Amino acid sequence: MVTTMTITPTESDRPTETLTIDFRDPAFRADPYPQLAQLRQHDPVHLTSLGFWLITRYEDVNRLNRDPRLGRDLRKWVGYAVLRPYLAESALEKCVEQWMFSLDPPQHTRLRKLFAAAFTPKIVKAMTAEITAVADELLAKIGSPTQPFNFMSNFAQPLPVRVIAKLLGLPLTAYDQLKAWSDTLVPVVEPVASRAKREAASTAVIEMSHYLQETLAAQPPEPDSLIGQLLAATEQMSQEELIANLILLFVAGHETTTNLLGNGLLALLRQPDQLQRLRHEPMLMETAVEELLRYDGPANVNGRAVHEDIEVGGKTIPAGSLVLCMLGAANRDPLVFSDPDALDIGRKPNPHVTFGGGVHYCLGAPLARLEAQIALGRILHHWPVIALEESGVQWRDFINLRGLEKLPIHIQGDYHE
Repeated sequence: MVTTMTITPTESDRPTETLTIDFRDPAFRADPYPQLAQLRQHDPVHLTSLGFWLITRYEDVNRLNRDPRLGRDLRKWVGYAVLRPYLAESALEKCVEQWMFSLDPPQHTRLRKLFAAAFTPKIVKAMTAEITAVADELLAKIGSPTQPFNFMSNFAQPLPVRVIAKLLGLPLTAYDQLKAWSDTLVPVVEPVASRAKREAASTAVIEMSHYLQETLAAQPPEPDSLIGQLLAATEQMSQEELIANLILLFVAGHETTTNLLGNGLLALLRQPDQLQRLRHEPMLMETAVEELLRYDGPANVNGRAVHEDIEVGGKTIPAGSLVLCMLGAANRDPLVFSDPDALDIGRKPNPHVTFGGGVHYCLGAPLARLEAQIALGRILHHWPVIALEESGVQWRDFINLRGLEKLPIHIQGDYHE
């Protein structure tokens, strides 16, 4: 996805400039914020050559996230009619169209109310011991290697998968397969995905659906468990809706947390003064996680279909348009955040928009926050010195989800029990 914009400098004797932003450029993936700042400053409501609207100012993003004149059901985007035959009524599309993530009220309201039972403050808080035990087990397994290792594959990926599997009541013996299905499904939330990736994702949906159905039949869940309660709600939700949204919870429930852990640790290692501050002031962990969510969050884009003509920044966006709220750009808007490009783990207030807003505010936000707080706390406890192998840092080839493929680190010092 490539977008261009024209910049007219304030000095009249300087020539007009053209800025081209290529979202697939590895340099942009490594650090998108300077170019997003240019977009926010010079064309904050930008129409791309593909017909998408990019919204980059905090005020606009925050308002549109809550505006009922926009919604998550992308079937109301005029471009969807062009894509639908290309998708060929795939199992993938049938599944995604039943995700609460993809629906607007009242269908969204009905499903979200049922699944919200898994993320009440009481249930999330009760996960503390489990998350701590999983983190300590993974850290013990890593031990004190003498060579650099990939933090992502050794810790940031398995921790959230195990936590969400536990929450959903899925056996950990299928961890590798569950992770493989999830990796194949992730491109679905990207603005542009190739036909091959969508076909692979459709196959993964079929296989994962069969696995969930067989697992639930073979191991009936406890009546008071999340899945037990959901299975009892047969009058409010179909079996297809249940399976589709369990897939959504599994994928969304660990992908963004994995990115948060990787992006967060990388940010701290690149700003060692903030890492040392957190070591010496562990009471700042909650505000530190909020700042890591703002500074380099796990997702860049929040898509919305426009239901009726709206005006944003003096421009009219017609009904049927697709609006992409650029969360990372909004989170570094200098009109809201002082010194926005600086990492400040004590930043208050911190009204970031990383989890979206309105009726589609991220359902799993409390769990993601808790996982990050516990995980980073245990990492700092177990690893007295952490060194970054900067040359080996590798970002994933995604536009929306912002996360690392490789984060090589080296532990210096003894492992602390």
